[in-house]
Order: sequence, then structure tokens, then C-alpha cells
Amino acid sequence: MPDLDASAVAKLLGEFGQRSALRGGNPYRARAYRRAAENLLALTTPLSDMIAQDRLHDIPGVGTAIAGIIRKLHATGSHPTLDAMRKEIPEGVLEMLTIPGLRPDKVAKIYKELGIASIEELEGAATEDRLKGVKGLGPALQSFRVSSCAGAVTDVGISIGRPPSSRPQRKICAPRIWDSSGSHRQEASDADANWSMT
Repeated sequence: MPDLDASAVAKLLGEFGQRSALRGGNPYRARAYRRAAENLLALTTPLSDMIAQDRLHDIPGVGTAIAGIIRKLHATGSHPTLDAMRKEIPEGVLEMLTIPGLRPDKVAKIYKELGIASIEELEGAATEDRLKGVKGLGPALQSFRVSSCAGAVTDVGISIGRPPSSRPQRKICAPRIWDSSGSHRQEASDADANWSMT
């Protein structure tokens, strides 16, 4: 029976936030999950003690709703809402949130209209000019190409909320984005790769 620690629960809250942002609606909800996750990571008291002492509301950003989610995640390792959101959007779509400048609403549009569900598929679509068929994507995004990863192996669990032991490590991009002329536009930082929400 899982009794997840603060770090593991924070990762799952991060996934809550990313998937909520992809769903659309109130943007403050996704930010609230992110803030609560960050503050969980800063705890100096074990999460199990905070729950036993009914002190979750002492954590900045944790209200009644998020406290309930934290308790469920701590006790079971999952949550019905998170399970439902996972069925809506594949994990690879969340990895596209690590691309700087590509907002959740654009990622959701690309997935829903083109069925693109990974960074690799996005790169292929850009190469084949298929992004130009999606209304609302600016010219820069329609013409970008994603460079190959710098070679660092990143724990995907940090990005999408899965415990590191639950899936193998793989290369994911904190990628450079290039315009159609080949000029370098922007490079993601480690923070972008781990907590890209906007």
C-alpha cells in the first residue's frame, strides 16, 4: 500500500497541473497545483506527519481541495481525476510542454487536430509542413524545427509526475528551437524542462 513521500506526491501534483493546463479552463487551477507541488518539496516535516497532524493547510498554496488530493495521492499513489486525465492525453503530449514557447493551449490544439503525441512526431510534422494546416499557430511555430537533444539523459518522471522507478530513463529535449532561416531562437533551461506550465 503506497504511503508516498512529499517528493513523489509533488511529482504527481505537477502532472495534475500539466494535464489541467492541457484541458483548458481556469489557468489558475494549473498554477495552484504547481505552487502546491513546489511547496511540498520544501517541507522539512515528513508528509505523513503533516497529514496525521491535519496540518496540510499550513503548506502555502494548499487549500481544502488540494489537501484532499494530496491525502489521496499519499495513501494510494493515484487519484480518480488523474486517472481520467491520463486516459484523455498520452504521456508524450506532456513532453511537448518542455519546448519553450509552446504553451499548453497550443500543445492541446496540435494533439487534438493533428494527433501528434510526442516531440518526435511534432518534429516530423514540422518537417513535412503539416503544422501549417492548423489555424491559430503563428508563422514562427509553423516553420520551426526541433534540434536533436544535447545528449543529457533526463528523468521523465520529473517532467510528468511519474516516480522515477516506474519507467525507464530516456532522452528528452530541453531543445533549441530554430526558425526557418536556421537561426537560433531560444533554448530551454533545466527549470523549463522540469516545470514548464505557461
